[in-house]
Amino acid sequence: MSSTILRVLLDSTYLLPSLGIEVEGISNEHIVRLMEAAARRRVKFCCLTASWVEVIGKVCREAQRLKLDLKEILDIPLKSLVESGFYEWIGPTYQAVKLAFKLMMLGHRDNVDNLLYAMSITNRMVFLTMDEELKGFLSRQGYETDNLLTHTQLLSRIERSEGK
Repeated sequence: MSSTILRVLLDSTYLLPSLGIEVEGISNEHIVRLMEAAARRRVKFCCLTASWVEVIGKVCREAQRLKLDLKEILDIPLKSLVESGFYEWIGPTYQAVKLAFKLMMLGHRDNVDNLLYAMSITNRMVFLTMDEELKGFLSRQGYETDNLLTHTQLLSRIERSEGK
């Protein structure tokens, strides 16, 4: 069994449950198992500061749809996300920004996803995402996608490494 902590960069989708937004395909059981893996020091969850661009938009759209008052419900989850130390917040590196530009020029229009992928590649991290469109684009362009995992794939990998 390896004692290496796997650094996992989270797609913004994986931050939404912390803000009370349900995401199709991510159950409470998945969230608990991911948190337990982090507590056992099997993974360290990293978040790109640029992900806030997507998260803020998604949360505001959902709040409008449900007619929620965000002032009443955001303080605790935001403090937890930003200040708890559970997540490591990172900014993009020069190499990642350069690769993100290249991906944009090749036709992938989601700049945050481009930065996330680029950071995961240039920093040798797992990129936790359910974005099949991104994975398909990268494959068609000849880019490595072995580091793109869904939460179920990551959980299976952790369990295998623990001999479960």
